[in-house]
Amino acid sequence: MQLPHFPLHTVLFPHLPLPLHIFEERYRAMATDLMAEGSPYRGRFVVSMITDGREVGGDAATQRIGTICEIHSAERFPDGKWLLLVVGAARARLGAIDRSGPYALVEATEIADPAGEAAGDLLPRVQAALDAYMATVKRFVARTASVGHAQEQSDVTASLDQVLKPIRLPDDPVAASYAVGGVLQVELTRKQHLLELPDAAVRLQAELDLLRREIRLLDDGAMPPIPASDLGYHPN
Repeated sequence: MQLPHFPLHTVLFPHLPLPLHIFEERYRAMATDLMAEGSPYRGRFVVSMITDGREVGGDAATQRIGTICEIHSAERFPDGKWLLLVVGAARARLGAIDRSGPYALVEATEIADPAGEAAGDLLPRVQAALDAYMATVKRFVARTASVGHAQEQSDVTASLDQVLKPIRLPDDPVAASYAVGGVLQVELTRKQHLLELPDAAVRLQAELDLLRREIRLLDDGAMPPIPASDLGYHPN
């Protein structure tokens, strides 16, 4: 199928939401067409991670595996900008790109999402590792936020408890595997690798290894590959 193509500096997993602020003219046109009554796209377009180029202006090169997403809500502002809330629907292999219109269209072929062998058996171990990871993130952010501030680490931890709630994974291994991928604060290239893995069992095992690795690194005081401010606590 041919769908509008939206390159981004992010990786969107199926089942997960993504808010999008649409301000560039070509993507305003895309949003208008997506939301039009009788649109052939039925509110669906493809998001894929940029490998070369910018989100604004020009034609960025992207990964060949992306995610078909569906618009769940849309708001158009008086100045023509849009605020969209989209949710990943399915992985897709990207083919030829048509840039002849006001925005790019891409040939997208859905990729099946099997659970894989014994995927359900991995869930308890992944849940335990995720719980430990979230606890480690809280300790790391509390230590970082407390350095050079009058606020005591215990106070920061109490605030974090209100922000970083426990995450209960879905019983469906496929949905669970994508939920973990969304939570993990790792490089986009690692997230893209998780998106491309063949089934949930392989993905969950890779995420189990990543969770344990990140726990060790954070406990050792290593900085994550993203700003600490993005981990959910803002002291100001």
